Amino acid sequence: MSKIKYLFCFVVSICALNVQGEIITPQEVPPSPVGEPIPLGTDGKPIVDISRKLSLEDCINLALANSPSAVAAQLALQNAHVNLNLSKSQFLPTASAGFSSQYNMGASVHDYGASGTSASANLTLSGLTDLARNVRMKQIEVEQAELKLQSVKNDLVRTVRKKYYALLAAQRTVDIRIQSREVYEDQYKRTSEYYRLGLRPKVDVTTAEVNLNNESLRLIRAKNAIKTASASLANTLGITTPVTLQVEEDVSFDQPKLTLDEVVKIAYENRPDVQSSALDLRLGNLKVSQAKAGYLPTLSLSAGYTKSGDSLYLDSENARVGVGIEIPIFNAFKTYNSVKQANIALENTRNNSRSLLNNVFLEVQNAYIALDEAQESIPLAELNAQKAKENMELARGRYNEGIGDMIELKDAEVAYTDAQISLLTARYDYGAAVADLKQAMGTY
Repeated sequence: MSKIKYLFCFVVSICALNVQGEIITPQEVPPSPVGEPIPLGTDGKPIVDISRKLSLEDCINLALANSPSAVAAQLALQNAHVNLNLSKSQFLPTASAGFSSQYNMGASVHDYGASGTSASANLTLSGLTDLARNVRMKQIEVEQAELKLQSVKNDLVRTVRKKYYALLAAQRTVDIRIQSREVYEDQYKRTSEYYRLGLRPKVDVTTAEVNLNNESLRLIRAKNAIKTASASLANTLGITTPVTLQVEEDVSFDQPKLTLDEVVKIAYENRPDVQSSALDLRLGNLKVSQAKAGYLPTLSLSAGYTKSGDSLYLDSENARVGVGIEIPIFNAFKTYNSVKQANIALENTRNNSRSLLNNVFLEVQNAYIALDEAQESIPLAELNAQKAKENMELARGRYNEGIGDMIELKDAEVAYTDAQISLLTARYDYGAAVADLKQAMGTY
């Protein structure tokens, strides 16, 4: 009985250690931030300083590292690699070792016990061709996951570019609105002085004041538009921050001229979804072969080796090797229907592939036309801004000389501000069109 008490105390102490280990193991909790909130990435960790001006390349790198969509695609790729390793592991043997001990309490005054040890290795292969085919299918799934990751990156870069340009446009719009407000403020002061000297009526002063107030309201909206554009860009980058992002002027208008046929060819060669469609066809052919394998015999191999004995002496061994073959005779037309179903699925995949190529062509064509339109709009917008500025200066001179009226001056000033914003919009629309075309081509 003393031995039983000893074993019981030993088991209880082991359990207590396990429970204690679970209790005293603390979970690390990040300290609460003090002062301003710290910008966090998708993993909840602080990211690099974003208080400085960010270039387009900085934003792209941040998005690729922190965006939840990019992280999800990366995890999907890792999972595909794990599935491939699992399928390959079916060709590997398994090994195990064990130790057992028991204590017998009989009716006699003498208790006795026994112990044993064993070690074994086993390998079982059933349907070699099916196992090999499964490995090839998992390899295709890995390639598809890689292409999916590339597709997510392409789309993410396109989105970052467009929102980057939107933030740039918002910042430049504020500059234009500030300049316009200064013009209206100067005009209000001049008109007030003319009224004091009796050269202009009171209505001109009131009109000038209304124009100044309206432009002040537009300036407030423009400043709020910066915050909205910054929040949208930060969300695309996968970060959370109350800070308004500052970005550098980074727009290139030098785009190599390619023909539509060249652009379509590049898209067919580089787009991840087109390449993934080709992999779908390979996968469909493998599934047809897998279904047809139901007509063929199944070969199985098995092997094992075991050593065992009392205590720690492995003095008994056993080895075995087995080969089996199973010939299908009749399975209620399951194989026939499986082959037919696989062929239908393959034909549907071919049809989807043709549809995808048509959609890619249309997407590339639309992006190509939009880029041409944006490129041709810039010179016209520049000319309009130049002419609107000349017209505003003429109207201001006429008003100061007492020839023109306030309505003429107001119209000229509004036209100049609108022309500046139109030029700004044309330039950044071009940058967004370049981003759309690159994404349609499957390139950054």
